[in-house]
Amino acid sequence: MPKSCCVVSCTSNVFKNPGLKFIPLPCQIKQAERRMLWLQAIKREAPDGGLWDPKTPHTYVCGKHFITGSHVKEPLHPDFVRTVFPHRTVSDPNQKLNRYKHARKREQMSPLLKRKVAKTTAVSPDLPTILDEDHCPVDNDDADDVPDEMRESRNCLSSYSLEENDGKCRQMTGLSWTMFLSLFTFLNQFVKRQGYISLPPRDQLFITLIKLCQNPSFFFLSHVLKMPQTTVRQIFIRWLDLMYGKISILVHWPDRECFLMIPPEMKAQFPRLTAIIDCFEIRTEYPSNLKARAKSYSNYKKWTTVKYLIACSPSGSITFLSNGWGGKASDVHIVRQSGFLSSVYHSPGDQILAERGFTLQDDFALLGVELLTPSFTKGRKQLPGREVEMSRRKSNIRIHIERVIGVLKGRFHILDGPLPRCLVQSARDKNQGQATADKLVNVCAALVNMAQSIIK
Repeated sequence: MPKSCCVVSCTSNVFKNPGLKFIPLPCQIKQAERRMLWLQAIKREAPDGGLWDPKTPHTYVCGKHFITGSHVKEPLHPDFVRTVFPHRTVSDPNQKLNRYKHARKREQMSPLLKRKVAKTTAVSPDLPTILDEDHCPVDNDDADDVPDEMRESRNCLSSYSLEENDGKCRQMTGLSWTMFLSLFTFLNQFVKRQGYISLPPRDQLFITLIKLCQNPSFFFLSHVLKMPQTTVRQIFIRWLDLMYGKISILVHWPDRECFLMIPPEMKAQFPRLTAIIDCFEIRTEYPSNLKARAKSYSNYKKWTTVKYLIACSPSGSITFLSNGWGGKASDVHIVRQSGFLSSVYHSPGDQILAERGFTLQDDFALLGVELLTPSFTKGRKQLPGREVEMSRRKSNIRIHIERVIGVLKGRFHILDGPLPRCLVQSARDKNQGQATADKLVNVCAALVNMAQSIIK
């Protein structure tokens, strides 16, 4: 089959344009991030309304859509991703190319400015070096190649500007300074340094936590850091994936022995209590696909949302999180489909606290578990005094799950929403089998579990 361009409304092929170059899409396995950028730039829709992602390796883009007539593997070059498209108005096609040439010229002159920068191999005498040769075979002198003016412009978003300052670190990242250093020391051994990113790994983690905690836009971060938005987004996604793979294990169902150490006031009223459950929602941008919009619209929030089942232990740690569901899904449906109704988590005689809407007594009874909910007044003029008192006790204990959700959203404002579509689910998520929103929630929950419990 002859090579032809896959861009909408472009009719180029090897017969009509024999001298034109045809560049294949980046490999789905080896260059997944670059492939996603190319597909987003093409803006071609799949039959189901999602992002078009061809399965055949014989998919090409012609040189007409590149400023230089062909692709370039340098990430900062404008032709790293296709630039010229019918749906995109470009006043001067060479403007981006000129900016790139000027940036390379400044980079070549940077050695004249680098001598004032002192070499730093460790954060402090008590900590190991940030980058170990075993994990990052890159010359340490690369740190000196960053010009002074670039360092000064990034000081406001540098972890080095607030060393030993617990208050500022908590405000910006949601973690204490000691906890931040411990987290970085653990994650750094798994980091693979990207040569085209000049930001030190510790600062990459720092801005990732700032994004989770304060939720500044990628545009704002790119402006302050003087980096392209795509690079800032890549840094965030890369560290989010790393944290999800390494610390999401902190959200786990505890051993049976841990349930014996519940607070005395709870043990006196509900001696076999193992979990308190509830659902919470995160607002999202409106999906472009109408079916997805209908499934995610929440009648409670009057917005499109993604919804999660959460469980906390009597001591206040997050012990279970479901995958995200559209806001239209009911609490009962999510519990049944999340895997929470399993003997893996429950034993006969256990007690679970929930609000009135979780009408799942029969489902839990099959496992020998007692589901405790406040009493309904529907159909009755007045509740007996004993039921009123028991409902009050249940509500007083159940409020702890609301406090946990409040801490989760209050500490990490990215969960306040609205989440952009690229952070809900992207094309790359289909290959990984886990939505970006699920990773966000799990990482934030793991970071909350790293801190002190809300129940004392």
